[in-house]
Amino acid sequence: MKKILILHDTFLYKGWWERLILMMWKALNADIASWFFSKGSFDLRKEWFMGEIIPVSSEIFAKWFRHIKLKWNFLFSTKFISRYDSVLFSGDSISAVRNCSKNTKKIYYCHTPPRYIYDLHDLYLNKVRWQLRPFFKLACFVFKKLYERDLRKMDLILTNSINTQKRIKRYLWYTSHVLYPPVDTKRFISLWQKWYFLSFARLADAKRVDMIVEAFKKLPNEKLIVIYGKNDPQRDKIFDLAKESSNIELVTLEDNDLLYEYIGNARATIYIPIDEDFGMSPVESMSAGKPVLWVDDGWLKETVIHKQTWYLCPQDIHVEDIISGVKYLSIDKCESMKDYCVKRASEFWLEAFEKKLKEYV
Repeated sequence: MKKILILHDTFLYKGWWERLILMMWKALNADIASWFFSKGSFDLRKEWFMGEIIPVSSEIFAKWFRHIKLKWNFLFSTKFISRYDSVLFSGDSISAVRNCSKNTKKIYYCHTPPRYIYDLHDLYLNKVRWQLRPFFKLACFVFKKLYERDLRKMDLILTNSINTQKRIKRYLWYTSHVLYPPVDTKRFISLWQKWYFLSFARLADAKRVDMIVEAFKKLPNEKLIVIYGKNDPQRDKIFDLAKESSNIELVTLEDNDLLYEYIGNARATIYIPIDEDFGMSPVESMSAGKPVLWVDDGWLKETVIHKQTWYLCPQDIHVEDIISGVKYLSIDKCESMKDYCVKRASEFWLEAFEKKLKEYV
């Protein structure tokens, strides 16, 4: 029997990347290795994971040091991957590829080329103090060379959407194969309605949750629930923005199963990231019959049906656009969109993903 390893960069959040890794494990009966497994992420044993869990290093939070040490550890502390017949690399872990044996099948599931190097370089650069910007540019130059050298060692590149496939082609000139991430649609059901709007994107700059909060500060009669992870980088900022708004509630989930309940009880969900690679959150929302307020940007152009399963804000989104979308998504309107949402989400069913993944690996 083939030994398969899934090597993911970090289990730092309770996000959809981490949920995707768990679904991959179930399909492949693989072991999982990661740089570290944070207490702020999923407890794999509670998710019924039965394989080997391999931490490459201990948990580190110092931001800049963390990224450099991640590269170092994947380069020099992953000799163990040579004992596997196939290795599926996920996230920022591909520097470990040079530790594979000659006969190892090397597959890269590219969620996106590193955005701080390529398409969002200027956004990240502007967040760096001006005194440190020369060092940031130098680090990006070095990481870019390493990334592109490691990419050449891969036998197969998979990616999560046509949008990301085009990004890979644009910046790296590689051909990749689209394998849409799945949703276990059977776990998402429409429950008794509590009529709130729900945001469950990670609290990070590119997700623009701060803009959602600003919109609901101007909508005191509408309820917003924001689900966050303990390690989310923008957590303090969002808490500060929402602290005087009684209609905005921030919740962290100790049990992943509670997510299904929160989605099932929502009127609609809101997800407005910048040029998203692939968002599992909207598909999960539709699985429960909940429409999504989204932005005309990124991968959703592959699936959007405006005013049937989504309400679409313009690409150059403003707070007023979110307010207009919330007003459009009345209780009756959302109810009328339910069947369309469920039908659209069924195209991302888990069994089809598992079948294709096994064929590739």
